[in-house]
Amino acid sequence: RSKTLIRRRSKMQIKRKRMMIRRRKMQIRRKRMMRDTDKKKQDADKKKKQDADKKKKDDDKKKKDADKKKKDTDKKKQDADKKKKQDADKKKKDDDKKKKDDKKKQDADKKKKQDADKKKKDDDKKKKDADKKKKDDEKKKKDADKKKKDTDKKKQDADKKKKQDAD
Repeated sequence: RSKTLIRRRSKMQIKRKRMMIRRRKMQIRRKRMMRDTDKKKQDADKKKKQDADKKKKDDDKKKKDADKKKKDTDKKKQDADKKKKQDADKKKKDDDKKKKDDKKKQDADKKKKQDADKKKKDDDKKKKDADKKKKDDEKKKKDADKKKKDTDKKKQDADKKKKQDAD
């Protein structure tokens, strides 16, 4: 073999080796790029998932807060309505009591007036009866006096007649 052949072969080998190295480097670079792309994609997916989870969590919290607020508002409204109803019932009760008391007072006043009228009537009747009795007594006395006078006159007349007869 000639030296040139050997040299050429070795040159070719060197070229081949270099090509192989270049190829390997390219492969590694490609792999790395693929890996980076995958990692980027994974990171993006992860971030997307985290963002979605955070948004869901926030939405849930908002909903919970809104529900709580609504519940509180409803409770406040219920309490207010209850108080209003109680106040109205109390007012009605008080009004009814006042009406009842007024009626009692009116009845009492009416009874008092009736009693007073009855007493006045009774007193008037008693006075009238007393006046009548007095009048009757006076009349009786007058009649008795008249009768006595008549009797005395008769007696006198009889005595006078007796005396005349005797004379």
